[in-house]
Amino acid sequence: MFGIGSIVAALIARGVAIAQLRQAWINALRDDLAEVFATSDRIAKLVRDTGTTLAGAADLTEQAHLSMAAHRRVLLRLNPSESLHLSLKGKLDDLVRVGSHDEYIGKIDDALSTAQTLLKREWEVTKYGLFAGLVSWLKILPSRVRRRFAAR
Repeated sequence: MFGIGSIVAALIARGVAIAQLRQAWINALRDDLAEVFATSDRIAKLVRDTGTTLAGAADLTEQAHLSMAAHRRVLLRLNPSESLHLSLKGKLDDLVRVGSHDEYIGKIDDALSTAQTLLKREWEVTKYGLFAGLVSWLKILPSRVRRRFAAR
């Protein structure tokens, strides 16, 4: 017969295994996002600095291919049923349309900000497990209380 201790130990072991897998997923997502942003920065620089030279076009094409490969790896890691993941997907999809240098840098910064928020949230889920939602709510509670009393 299994005792309570065995059940608790099994639950803890399961939680540790899931946390390790989630951490590996977060690390891989972060690496691929870093590659998307690095290649996007190079694309923005090439768009700004190179004319219509053959070498410039070849560099731009190479960076576009590298960026798209990393982009697709990120998309495969995102959850299509979570709003923050969908928001990041939309912002990464916007990076495909380059436009002007300044506009493109703005798109990169916007996607980067969303990626940071997503990675932070996923880290909290890994760190706090089932209590991640409660911990996030408790962290923002003081700012909500301050705003409520400031409005009076």
